[in-house]
Amino acid sequence: MVNDRHQPSAAGTGEIVDLRRPATGLTLRRVAPRGPLRAVVQCYWWARGGAGAVTSPVELLHPDGGMGLMFNVGAPLWRDGVRHVGPGWVDGPSLRSARLGVEAGLDLLGVRFLPGMGGAVLGEAPEALAEAGLMPAEALRRRSLVELHERLAAVVGFEARIALLERHLLAGLNEVEAPPPLLGGALAWLQQRQGQGSIAELAEALSVSQRRLQRLFRGHLGLSPKQYARALRVAHGRALIKRAAGPGTLVEVAHDAGYFDQAHFVHDFTAMTGLTPSEYRRHVQWREGERGTVAPLGSTQP
Repeated sequence: MVNDRHQPSAAGTGEIVDLRRPATGLTLRRVAPRGPLRAVVQCYWWARGGAGAVTSPVELLHPDGGMGLMFNVGAPLWRDGVRHVGPGWVDGPSLRSARLGVEAGLDLLGVRFLPGMGGAVLGEAPEALAEAGLMPAEALRRRSLVELHERLAAVVGFEARIALLERHLLAGLNEVEAPPPLLGGALAWLQQRQGQGSIAELAEALSVSQRRLQRLFRGHLGLSPKQYARALRVAHGRALIKRAAGPGTLVEVAHDAGYFDQAHFVHDFTAMTGLTPSEYRRHVQWREGERGTVAPLGSTQP
């Protein structure tokens, strides 16, 4: 089973949550921001690899409509079967789950921005980064990120690194332009409904045209409203699958996730995660060691 441990943080942030995956050897530490950074940051995180139950295990990183920063302070990163070498990357908007290789030398630090805020903080157009995968800091000519990586690598410990990362983000926060209130209203409408409801209903609720919503989402998320809603529905479906037991419950999961039939749910779920709902449930069972042994996702290397 996954062990969740909460402990106070000395970094000026919220409680630290430790997640451990015995099957893959992954240790993930997550902490929420405090103060003014709560308006732009979802969480800070630290991922480390260890001894797993299988060779070259893989963890799934699911899309959430947001963008992120990643800094490597360990061995080269394997993601989606590709070896990435460098100090850090911008992780742009995506509609497909990534596969993170959990090697023993994995040591990553990151920040995940709220949907609609990553582009404003980083000064990058989300639409230009959509589905582009990991964009190296050097390719974006972001010398400040390279220098930040050097400073992060020079300090020891999760909390010290998070404190340094927060100071860097706070220093540029005054230059971050707040998103239009309309975007906040649209995101809240979709999030409260977990992606259910049509974009026509959303436009009517906000008294705007669908075309304006399209421009708004593309400009600030790099995704269309429909794509973001689909990501929310699939995320809700994943949560329901984790709680579901028995083969007959997937039909109920599809309905509760806002789908009229199971076929459309399977299509969207598979397109986003790379696994069918049944395969995903078996993967979760294997990963968390709940019911028997199921084959892992596979090697991190081609």
